[in-house]
Amino acid sequence: MSNISKRKFRLAALCLSLTMTVTGVCPALAADTGIRTGSTDAVSATVTAAEKTNPTCDPVLARRVLVALGVMTNSQTSESGLGKKVTRQQFAKMLVQLSPYKNKVGTTVKTSMYADVKRTGAYAPYIKIAVKNGWMKGNLQGKFRPKQAVTLQESVTAVLAMLGYSDSDFQGNLSSAKLSFYKAQKLNKNIKKKAKQAMTYGDMSCLLYNMLVTANKSGSIYAKTLGYELDANGDIAYLPLVYDGLDGPVIAGADWRESIPFDASEATIYIDGSKSKASNIHEYDVLYYSKKLNSVFVYQDRVTGRLNGVSPDRYTPSAVTVAGTSYTLADQTLAYEVSAMGTYEIGDYVTLLLGRDGNVVGMGNAQKLNSFIGGIVLSKTEKVNDEKNSTDVKKYITMLDTLGETHEYEVEDLTKFSERTPVEVAFDNGKPVVNKVALNRLNGIVSSDAGSFAGYRLSESIRILEYDNGGSYNRVKRNRLAGLTINASNILYYHVNADKEITDLIVRGVTGDNYKYGILISASEVANAQAMIFQGTYSYQIGSQSGVATSNGQIFAMQGYSGPAQFAFAADGSVTGIKTLGSIEVTSITQTEVSNGKNAYTLADDVGVYLKKGSGYYETELSKVMSLGNYELTAYFDGTTGGRVRVIVAKAK
Repeated sequence: MSNISKRKFRLAALCLSLTMTVTGVCPALAADTGIRTGSTDAVSATVTAAEKTNPTCDPVLARRVLVALGVMTNSQTSESGLGKKVTRQQFAKMLVQLSPYKNKVGTTVKTSMYADVKRTGAYAPYIKIAVKNGWMKGNLQGKFRPKQAVTLQESVTAVLAMLGYSDSDFQGNLSSAKLSFYKAQKLNKNIKKKAKQAMTYGDMSCLLYNMLVTANKSGSIYAKTLGYELDANGDIAYLPLVYDGLDGPVIAGADWRESIPFDASEATIYIDGSKSKASNIHEYDVLYYSKKLNSVFVYQDRVTGRLNGVSPDRYTPSAVTVAGTSYTLADQTLAYEVSAMGTYEIGDYVTLLLGRDGNVVGMGNAQKLNSFIGGIVLSKTEKVNDEKNSTDVKKYITMLDTLGETHEYEVEDLTKFSERTPVEVAFDNGKPVVNKVALNRLNGIVSSDAGSFAGYRLSESIRILEYDNGGSYNRVKRNRLAGLTINASNILYYHVNADKEITDLIVRGVTGDNYKYGILISASEVANAQAMIFQGTYSYQIGSQSGVATSNGQIFAMQGYSGPAQFAFAADGSVTGIKTLGSIEVTSITQTEVSNGKNAYTLADDVGVYLKKGSGYYETELSKVMSLGNYELTAYFDGTTGGRVRVIVAKAK
């Protein structure tokens, strides 16, 4: 035997060994020679290289996915339903629903294929498709046994057929070979049934899910051939299934329950991403629903302001600009309303109702929707009236609302307003009316679930803005306030609705996320009270960037200090605030928190890490200095605001 022949023989032997113990195929050999390999428990088909995934095959996820796909129901996957047996006719329907035929099923068949299957029966079309495609078959007596429980062996045969395998792909005892291949392909994950045992809904949910995340005979993951998305692990991406399958939108009115095709009192309600209850749904909320999931998804995002314009033009509008921001219109009905032939004119004050993708799904006159705009005054001025051909000098304020949008309104008296005055704008006959708001003093700790504060509930859709004296601001998610202390001096504006919920909130210096954190290298401060001169020059390092900033009219008592600090900067780059940070000596550390043995602190997402050598600070990565055997770590946190660790300083031991 030649050396080349010997090498081919060894390769064939190796592939045959792997075939019997791993997957039943040897793709490399098949591709090179076309030789069909196999044993009594092996697949003999030529198969292309399969896509590689590592799905969790989590049973809970499996049940959720199959419910979202409409293959199973909530009752079938409930605790009481999982132990019930799956009949053959039910299994036939499940197979069709997980096939390219899922949207091609009729209501009846012309002739019955089996004596025990009625032509007009609900399952007859599914049984016909399953049999015609070779996934299932009847017995020699011409019966399908539709109400008999399906066994593991029957289920495996059907699943392998759906994955593209036929009897000719197996040798020897077909039943044994198929079960061996089923195990080798890990289709048996979370299933402990024997060949002749009946399958329950719990077993079947795992088998069908395992099939979805397994490669078919051609090497493609089966779920992907049906158009479903996979996550990074290779599991079915559940959330796209949910959201793509939603019906709606429905604009909530007094009778919104009549628009939902199931009992809303028994449904699961989600408001802006959090579980809630039907009583928290208000008029003009935007609803989507899933009958399969028995769930209602509620969006309470709305924007009120002046209709500044439409684009591309008023003859073919596809978007509107309100309060300086552009929003896409969801349909042609809305487009008509803002067109040259529609209801609204440029300059009208409107309220936009936003759907789950941020597009406009509803629109109304701001006054009719009982809308208001709340926020704080940024500035005030007098100028020539904006109206065409007018030279009258009018008084105006610029306000910042809780969405971070700015608006300009005409007022009668500027003396009532100053910077950060809380105001609300209502609408009277289409005209905005600005009112100064008196705030009660609210103090306290936000609940750990961010659901309540100072005796009020925090609305699931609360609009929160954090503002600082330097003029910067950003929107804050409700859960970011969980467990934080908020004093009255931190609150610039809030609004409470009729249900005793805080729906809008502007705070200052609460989370600390508005500020910059780094190292104060040096400080030079001049204070002369008689001459009214207060000025500072500060050298700093924030991350990899170094700089020098000055302050005008104020100093921060930082002369002689060098080390980690919190910085506030104005838009022109001047510094408006510097504070030292609290600190702990670190005795344990993970990627998300540190502890000194008594208290644990969460790391900020952008925590700065510095290696200190002598008097110098050098930016580094947390992973490089996490060894407490090699480094002494000091964590610096913003104790008076968000309580997050902002800076970590490492010193080599």
